[in-house]
Amino acid sequence: MVDFINEVEEELRKDEYNRLLKRFGPLLLAIIIAVVAVTGFIEFRKYSDDKAARATSASYVDASNLAADGETDRAIEAFLAISEKAPAGYSGLSLIRAAALKLEKDDRSDAVTLLDAAANRFETARHKQLAQIKAAYILASDGAYNDVMSRAGALMVKDAPYEFLARELMGFAALQAGNDKLAREHYSYLESIPGVPSTIKERAEQALSLMSTQTALAVRGEVATPIDTTATEAETAE
Repeated sequence: MVDFINEVEEELRKDEYNRLLKRFGPLLLAIIIAVVAVTGFIEFRKYSDDKAARATSASYVDASNLAADGETDRAIEAFLAISEKAPAGYSGLSLIRAAALKLEKDDRSDAVTLLDAAANRFETARHKQLAQIKAAYILASDGAYNDVMSRAGALMVKDAPYEFLARELMGFAALQAGNDKLAREHYSYLESIPGVPSTIKERAEQALSLMSTQTALAVRGEVATPIDTTATEAETAE
């Protein structure tokens, strides 16, 4: 009797299972197929991305070798070609390298244009602002002080990656443009607040000292010899 009851319960379970399978089977099958398809697509994309990254890396090395061998024009062309098809990081970096080579050729306007393009291509704030401050340094050396001040303003916000360098550049451009009040404001800030790198703080102190000397000499009708208190561009390539 017990065996008979067990067999009946087993048949009932089978009937319930078959009923549920008929009802939900197609949906479960569709879910399984979708999961397999998505997983396969993700793996394919990872493989494709890895393959593309390896190819881009090899192209970047080839372009760097051209630059090292003195093939400047060919290297610039190679870096620009990479920038057109590479992921954002490699694209922006290639534009920065092309800009550096343009600068070596004294094509300063083209270098600034390429750095601006690199800033637009990068996705991370630090890399964007690295390209932007490099462009600002070129413009500062060319005497485009108003342009420098308009660019530096966006880079010197608190906790920005190049806040202190940008503020120093703002002070320098303001001083050269004849806005002593604005220059003194930024140099005093760099001199007084904690956390400013010692080299930048020292240059700010030198600038303030020079400004005081110039003011004193101007009162006596004399002229002080100006000195350059800005950072070198190398300091922006941390």
